[in-house]
Amino acid sequence: MRNKQAAKNMLANLFLQVIIFLSGIILPRFFLKEYGSSVNGMVTSINQFLIYLGLAEAGVGTASVVALYGPLAREDQAEVNSILSASRRFYNRSGYLFGALVAGFAFVYPYLITGQLDAGLVRMMVLVLASSTLVDYFLLGKYKVLLTANQQGYVVAYVQAIGTALNMAVSILLISLHMPVLFVKAMATVIYILRFFFVRAYVHKNYKETDFHAVPKMDGLNQRSAALLHQIVGVIVNNTDVVLLTVCLGSRSLIEVSVYGIYNMVVYAVNLMMTSFSNGLTAGFGEVISKKETDVLKRSFSNFEYLYMMVLFWVFACMMVLLIPFVMVYTADVSDANYIRPLSAVFFTLLILLQNIRIPGLTIICAAGHFKETRRQAILEAVINIVVSLIFVWNYGINGVLFGTLCSYGYRSLDVIFYNRKFFVSGTGQNTFRRVLRNMVVSGVAIAIGFGFVPQQMNSFLQWIFYAIGIAAVSGGLLVVVNYFCERQEFQDMLQRIKSIGH
Repeated sequence: MRNKQAAKNMLANLFLQVIIFLSGIILPRFFLKEYGSSVNGMVTSINQFLIYLGLAEAGVGTASVVALYGPLAREDQAEVNSILSASRRFYNRSGYLFGALVAGFAFVYPYLITGQLDAGLVRMMVLVLASSTLVDYFLLGKYKVLLTANQQGYVVAYVQAIGTALNMAVSILLISLHMPVLFVKAMATVIYILRFFFVRAYVHKNYKETDFHAVPKMDGLNQRSAALLHQIVGVIVNNTDVVLLTVCLGSRSLIEVSVYGIYNMVVYAVNLMMTSFSNGLTAGFGEVISKKETDVLKRSFSNFEYLYMMVLFWVFACMMVLLIPFVMVYTADVSDANYIRPLSAVFFTLLILLQNIRIPGLTIICAAGHFKETRRQAILEAVINIVVSLIFVWNYGINGVLFGTLCSYGYRSLDVIFYNRKFFVSGTGQNTFRRVLRNMVVSGVAIAIGFGFVPQQMNSFLQWIFYAIGIAAVSGGLLVVVNYFCERQEFQDMLQRIKSIGH
């Protein structure tokens, strides 16, 4: 049962990430061609600032999911209702706070980009883009918490995937009709809001005993402040780059943010694909940990890490070879900024590796709810990111902030591996490092082969796809063969686990 639920969540998340990937790749190109780099940079910048303001959520979602693992496993409906009621109250408070912060931000933000775009357009764009987050807080959040904790996050994922596809189609149509950018984004927000009604209908139909207005167990979310700390750190580490570029680079900030955004959309899409593996498993690991099934946890983690490392280094090899050709084709019709930056491409590719190499261990830590225990490490990660980025952003721009992010990711990934080995799956540290080293060598060979036959200057997406298939096949084949011969039993266990999903 646990394997089937994990498979459903993984497949749903993977489907969602494919849709988001397609939307994230296709839509910015239309925005660039129709509205220019400055408008594209503005939208990217506002979205990053809104993620900061989203800290008003205050760790409610993460803490609620962790708090629900136990009562759901025990089938204690009364406690489930009390936690959901507390979650609803906290989400409402977060919504009011977020709304106030957005109002202040809408007033201040135009002064950060003075002279680059009309202030009225900028302020209205802030309000439009923030609307979907308000819906999450006031309406959708409590339902997502329940479904995620009960290993039914696939419901939300499929609804979101359909909404994203519809949004992409409508946006392309409106842009093709040369509609104003504000109207296009407003319609996208309306479509986003519609998903709430589908999720609510599903919960009301399948969770008839659920009561979101029961007596709230406010102390049931005792990990909220610790989860918030990790949320703050995550926002700082993952979103500081655009904020610093906006604030520090003056009149050229939106152009640089647009360049950063084009590379980062690939990084974001790849990260979504990678996290789709872990998102589907977190609730399952949480159940195993709550039941203290140590041997099951150790075997499952090893198998998950084995597969995850192969996928990660496959993505790493492909991205290192294909990123610059992709950006060249993608921005072929855009002449108001220089998008071809090889060193930045290398940094973005390394960022993917260092950010995701920690995911297997971090999945266990999150499933166990170890937020308080790891807060010092999280704070240090954020400090490293901010300090190093501030030192280098003035002279090196995009590359400066990327270097700061790489330093913080490198530290935290090592820490997660050691922490996981010490507290959850003892004796796995050496095995993890062996897998990293082995896959690094194999992907290095694949990258060398790739640069040998993949041209870095291309003229069409068809040409890019042809070479992408080639490097994907070569690197994927090398990684599978080498990992099979190095850990045959693990490979067989992985296949057996996959087969068991269908039975």
